[in-house]
Amino acid sequence: MLGLLLSAGLMSTLLHDRSARLLAARHQSVAIAQGVDRLLRYEIRNLERALNGMAVEADGYATHPASWDLPEIIRGVISRNGELQGIDLLRADGRLLYGGMNAPTDIPAVMLPSLQPGQLGVGALVHQGRSQPVVQLVVRTPQGNTLVARLRTSELQSMLAGIDVGKHGGTAIMKPDGVVLAHQGASPNYASHLSDLEGEPSRLHAVDDGQRLISLSSDSGYAFVVVAALSRNEVMNPWKNYAVLSVSLLLLYWWGMFYLMRRTAASEVARHNVHVELQHQADWLGKAQEASNAGVWAMNAASDQVRASAHAAELFGFPRIEGLLPLKEFFNRMHEADRPWVEHAFAHAWEARGPFHAEYRIVLPDGQQRWISARGAPVWAHDTVLRMTGTIVDITERRLQQNELERAESQFRELFERNPLPFWVFDIQSLRFLAVNAAAVQRYGYTRDEFLEMTILQIRPSVEAAAVQDSVDDPSEPRDTTPIWLHMTRDRRRIHVRVHSSSIHFNGRDARLVLAEDVSERVAYEADLKWRASHEESTGLLHLRTLLERVDAGHSGEACSGPYAIIHIQLRDLELMSSTFGRRTREALIHSVANRLQQISEGHGHLAYAPSDVFVLAFTQGEDWSDLVDALVETFTDSIESDTGVHRVEAWIGIAFQQPNEQAEQVAAHAALAAFEARTQNLSTMHYSPRMAERAADRLATVQRLRSALANAEFELFFQPIKRMRDGKTIVAEALLRWRTEGGYVSPATFIPLCEESGLIVPLGRWVIDAAASARKALGMRGHDDIAMAINVSAVQFMSGTVSSTLRDAHARHHLPRGALHVELTESAMLQRPEMAQATMEELRRDGVCVSIDDFGTGFSSMSYLRDLPLDHLKIDRSFVQNVHSDPRNASICSALITLGHGLGLSIVAEGVETHAEFEWLGARGVDCVQGYYIARPMPLEAFIAWLESDVAG
Repeated sequence: MLGLLLSAGLMSTLLHDRSARLLAARHQSVAIAQGVDRLLRYEIRNLERALNGMAVEADGYATHPASWDLPEIIRGVISRNGELQGIDLLRADGRLLYGGMNAPTDIPAVMLPSLQPGQLGVGALVHQGRSQPVVQLVVRTPQGNTLVARLRTSELQSMLAGIDVGKHGGTAIMKPDGVVLAHQGASPNYASHLSDLEGEPSRLHAVDDGQRLISLSSDSGYAFVVVAALSRNEVMNPWKNYAVLSVSLLLLYWWGMFYLMRRTAASEVARHNVHVELQHQADWLGKAQEASNAGVWAMNAASDQVRASAHAAELFGFPRIEGLLPLKEFFNRMHEADRPWVEHAFAHAWEARGPFHAEYRIVLPDGQQRWISARGAPVWAHDTVLRMTGTIVDITERRLQQNELERAESQFRELFERNPLPFWVFDIQSLRFLAVNAAAVQRYGYTRDEFLEMTILQIRPSVEAAAVQDSVDDPSEPRDTTPIWLHMTRDRRRIHVRVHSSSIHFNGRDARLVLAEDVSERVAYEADLKWRASHEESTGLLHLRTLLERVDAGHSGEACSGPYAIIHIQLRDLELMSSTFGRRTREALIHSVANRLQQISEGHGHLAYAPSDVFVLAFTQGEDWSDLVDALVETFTDSIESDTGVHRVEAWIGIAFQQPNEQAEQVAAHAALAAFEARTQNLSTMHYSPRMAERAADRLATVQRLRSALANAEFELFFQPIKRMRDGKTIVAEALLRWRTEGGYVSPATFIPLCEESGLIVPLGRWVIDAAASARKALGMRGHDDIAMAINVSAVQFMSGTVSSTLRDAHARHHLPRGALHVELTESAMLQRPEMAQATMEELRRDGVCVSIDDFGTGFSSMSYLRDLPLDHLKIDRSFVQNVHSDPRNASICSALITLGHGLGLSIVAEGVETHAEFEWLGARGVDCVQGYYIARPMPLEAFIAWLESDVAG
């Protein structure tokens, strides 16, 4: 009978062990699935919060892209969440607003309507070439836009790394539709089991298909399913070995039992059973203590030793050994502040034969502190010995949470009261203030008691009462309001406030916590910025861009009132006035002109000011355009008074009318072209015509030809002699630039201005200096070393600051003597920047270069530069020399210029002498040198040398 019982027991044990192993394996698979699911939930929840946190910025960017730096916000979110590859923003209709890497994002159309604002949905698994696949996470914003984050599947794969599922087991993260996002180990077909989850209320399902123990979990709240599978064979292999061994031992037992005494066998079985039971009880007690983080203890009344369980000893920092420990050692581990009262309470419990309870701190050997809850009660053992037994529980986590809660409440009270911004709490139903901080009392001027008797409507303008109530009734969270509210202080002063609020429970009421941020200065600053963005500060007029936008806006659609005119006004010579009379005079003149033009434009259109002294008028109303233009012209006929005297400001005026389908920018460009034509033709006003555009195109074509003319050697120099009057000797040869084309020579008056406008005059000027120096060297080699070479330098080239170095380089390269080269400058070259001009001319003088003033009297003449600048010659323009012998006016001007130049110690050169009578008159008046067709026409170098030789021979 005993053998049969043992056999049955062993078989039962084997079967029980088999069931236990399968159950443990099932629990293990469930634990793996739930653990991964919980980790996945935390990960996805954090990403959901990050996306919802930027929803407001995304809506703001969708409405006003220029006011929100969404790319910077997205980069910040991605930098904190490295598992994200990128974030895209789509409109409610699915169109891409902002896309990062690999955008646009394809979101199933059926998915968007099912998502509520703030809810996270899971999109498709997207494969991106060689890059790792990503999973789309979709969040709807409050305004219906869509944020799409691309989650790297490698992040999901990392959640499965290191999980022990055996050689033939596996784990996977899937979508409900069966798409596998990440897996580890074996990857069988799990999709067939997904339908089993639909009926599970807990969203957890375990299944045994005969080969695997499979657990599916989708408790994360998101569209993910975590699958964990363990191989049934791997789980049962140890049991099979154990079963084989057990059966073998059983057979051995049957074979050996005939050799053992029946009583010995019965005694051994009984002892074994008792031992197993005791072990089970001990294990159960130990596990219960470990699970509850508790221990048990007991001691006799007359003893100073405490019997502690292993876990109780461990809680106090003693070795994890069950046994007797000195009571003194337990008290020594207590915190010094707690030890006295705990000892007193413990002694009182012994004396009163009553219960003992204390919560105190202990200090472990490593310095760590731990909170302990100790309980005990006296009991009688064997009716003779009084004992006390009890438990100790680690309550450190609970006490820390309690302390943290108390600290948070204290911090909130401190933050509320000491916050520098106004804080208050009001009742949602009555709108009455329930609490206010000191900053609110100070900012609004009411006392705390007065506040508590008021409602929030009493600090708002009465017209906003309905809006305030709507804001209070709005259930959305958080409540960082976009509009700026107006608040009223006690002295009725209005302040602009941005309100931040949140719903709370205060003293048992539904209330609202409000922070009021005073943004009055920011509102004023933004208004100023808006004005500055559309107006030019110095004049207070519109920017040209703003004017064109307003004109287009007023003449768009069916509401347009017909064509309009744009007038381009380019002021003349203000830079020269600035150089002569100072910057203040120039600004005063601009302001005076602006005021006059504003009076004309009032009621008719808009007025703008652009750089380079340009005014632009857009006459959008009015029929008599000629009267308006006459008023503009008359504006510039009246002189303007300033601190430096009375001045007259002139302008070139270009007028263009809108043609069908033309934008304001095109009309303004036409008006500017008309003003340029007026400047070119020296007229005050000019109306735009298509021919002007053709001429402008021709000028552009000419400029393009000029850019290649220097490289193609199309330029050459002609030379015209300058003779000294007293002995008729040629002392200077003026180098004159000529442009030779297939159609003949182009007049310098045509291409020189284009070179100056395009900047080509600087490299061309360097070529002229080098070619003139080479010609001077050739003159010296032919025996004319006493003749200097005069070179015309444009104002643009002179202001570039390279003339002195270029001349020195030409002297050195061609081995020319001092004085071999002369420089002729116009008045405008010296008046643009007088200080720089004087320094450059003094440098030229030190290098032995003579300086002449060319065409004197035709520009904005100033006597100051004749007095201060280091000049050698003064050349009288040919317009004054022409018919000087018969024209009294020219004769008077020439006489004055000759007397002025000689009085300043300058040599006088008369240009454009064409007749003998002009030559005789100039000689009689003391002119030092003459130049013109009467002497000789400009000619190439070889012809000029031949002329010199024939002139010497004659």
